[in-house]
Amino acid sequence: MAIVFDCSVTLAWFLEDERSSFSDAAFELLEASECWVPYLWRLEFPNALLMAERRKRIGRDQRLEMLDSAAQLALRADHLLPDIRTLSALADRRALTVYDASYLELAVRNGFDLITLDKSLAAAASAEGVAVHAPGRSAASQMRRRYAAAAA
Repeated sequence: MAIVFDCSVTLAWFLEDERSSFSDAAFELLEASECWVPYLWRLEFPNALLMAERRKRIGRDQRLEMLDSAAQLALRADHLLPDIRTLSALADRRALTVYDASYLELAVRNGFDLITLDKSLAAAASAEGVAVHAPGRSAASQMRRRYAAAAA
């Protein structure tokens, strides 16, 4: 089973005040599932950590350690650049930013599930027929069981 991780979930693995049982369960999927992010994630994730540093949520050394750790994650970055009109149309149709639409487009194009903490993105994914996992939509234990069964 393949999954697209939204940046919000991956950030929660590193920013202690954003961690939850849901994000922890999502982290466990790295070992059992094929995990994907759009190439945009390689820009969005370090930018979010830099913003966290500038807001004094983390220190510089912490940020650099987090970047090194994130680089070791079993996340596959999709190198296919989506058609910009298709991406823009998806963002417009679902009232998303083009950035968020890139996560959804990857899931739609490949038939992957999507894991996100973003309520708007979760609703958009559901409306597009994507299996979505988000707090309140699928409990952490359900998510673990589903992917453990798929991996077996």
